[in-house]
Amino acid sequence: AMDRSDYDTARSYFNNSLSLLPENHWSSNYGFSLRLFFLSAKAAYSCGDIEKAYDLLKEILKEGRCLEDKLDAYCLYVTILSSEGRIEAWTTCCEVLSKLNETIPDSVDVRTMGAMVKQTGEMLGKISFDNLLEMQELDSVFHHTLKFYTLLIFIAFWKKPQMTPLIACRMIKLSLDHGVCKDSIFGFVQYAAVICHQSKEVKYIREACRIGKAAMALLKRFGSSVDIEPKVCLFYYSFVAHHTEPLQLCTENLRKGFEVGISAGESTIALYHLLALIKTAIFSGENLQALLVEVDYYLEVTNRFHHKILLPYLSGYRETISILIDKGQSNTANPLGRVSTSGEVEAQRRKEGMFMNRTLQSFWCGYSQRCHHYAKKAAELQSGGLLNKHILSFYSAVNSFRGVKNNNGNGSQFSKVKDAFKAAITALKPAAELSPWNFQNKVYLLEAEMFSFEGRDIEARSSYAAAITSSCSSRFVHEQGLACELAGLHYFKIGEAETALNFLKQAKECYQRWGSQMKVESITQQMGKVVSASITQQSNYFT
Repeated sequence: AMDRSDYDTARSYFNNSLSLLPENHWSSNYGFSLRLFFLSAKAAYSCGDIEKAYDLLKEILKEGRCLEDKLDAYCLYVTILSSEGRIEAWTTCCEVLSKLNETIPDSVDVRTMGAMVKQTGEMLGKISFDNLLEMQELDSVFHHTLKFYTLLIFIAFWKKPQMTPLIACRMIKLSLDHGVCKDSIFGFVQYAAVICHQSKEVKYIREACRIGKAAMALLKRFGSSVDIEPKVCLFYYSFVAHHTEPLQLCTENLRKGFEVGISAGESTIALYHLLALIKTAIFSGENLQALLVEVDYYLEVTNRFHHKILLPYLSGYRETISILIDKGQSNTANPLGRVSTSGEVEAQRRKEGMFMNRTLQSFWCGYSQRCHHYAKKAAELQSGGLLNKHILSFYSAVNSFRGVKNNNGNGSQFSKVKDAFKAAITALKPAAELSPWNFQNKVYLLEAEMFSFEGRDIEARSSYAAAITSSCSSRFVHEQGLACELAGLHYFKIGEAETALNFLKQAKECYQRWGSQMKVESITQQMGKVVSASITQQSNYFT
């Protein structure tokens, strides 16, 4: 039943077995008891019965005769603690690593951390793609060490993100010194994620992507493994792949990771995929109405497994999707009660998520000042990954042009437009060099807006056309609609009403495919204004 992912049936069988155990089973049937209690705990956890899993695991930790007998139980115990956002997950994991002869410092200064990352980068830079794939296998002594370091990285992401570079570097050193195993792959991917998160230089990001791709190739060497593959895919497609791979591919692989994790009973790892999955789906321009149904399912699963950390993020994404569809009329579900915030890092991340969502909502609703406010708040946090920063800079810059058009801005506003454009272009051009698919359309559209802003009509026409073509090629239907909409407004501004109407019709078709009734209605109103102004213009001409 466990092999078929039928955890309810397995749990029933295990409960029957537990009820038949003699009173002295820990002494008379130690090995059998150890295995039965652990599998029962895993089945209970996979069914969402967290309290039952806790009780069974605590029994193992109490009765286990040696550390080796308790390691699997510790692993699941720490996983559950982490899913509930409890700081004991960190302390327990560090205690286990200490028993495995590893020392985790309470903190590391920036200079020491930087030197460690640099040294690791230099070591990896000397290893070719092929050499990495052919490294010897790790001695079994260090398997458990790397497994608990993998757990520690997940905990650090929420509780102590400043420690993730140290953990990744330590995992890589162990692998380079003693050989590779399945958990080594996660160390390589996490190191790549650290570089992609911290660096702005193309050469370092390109090297990090090389390491990430090599790690993904290394997965094939160890075969399909449900205990490590979802974890590796989670970090690769959340933090590394979007620099070189299409966003749609990242989204689909995150979906796959979620499904594999749920099927394997790894609910915590599966649910972590949802953070990046929904965000990249929105950024990719997936159909909003289908995505809303999908997010409702994810919220139901997250509630079932009592994953308190993720609920606020999923609820925030749902609100954004609903607003983009019809200004929130479809936001009828209320899957959350009050959700407490645990710790400064979580509070920071939730603020970041809230400001990103508010920026997207305000931008697409046409609330220029509100969009500027939330984009500025999000940028001030300086905690989001590069994908967040690129998307924020793009929408913020487009919004700055809109703000001047709406308000017939003064000199200081014109200066702010150019500053926003410069900041966005500076960020997006290197990104487009690594991934034309994800970012080139955005560069073209910003250039088109600047040409239109400066009255350079010929260049504006060319750039709008390039932005539309690039968005279509990359299957970003929402940004294709945006490019058509802005092109239509440009042509209307220069007096070519018929061409403007043609572009607005194309924008309306794109927004219909995107599933945004709100934008369809907005474009319909704009088309009416163009027609009305054209009739008035013709009437004045004949008069």
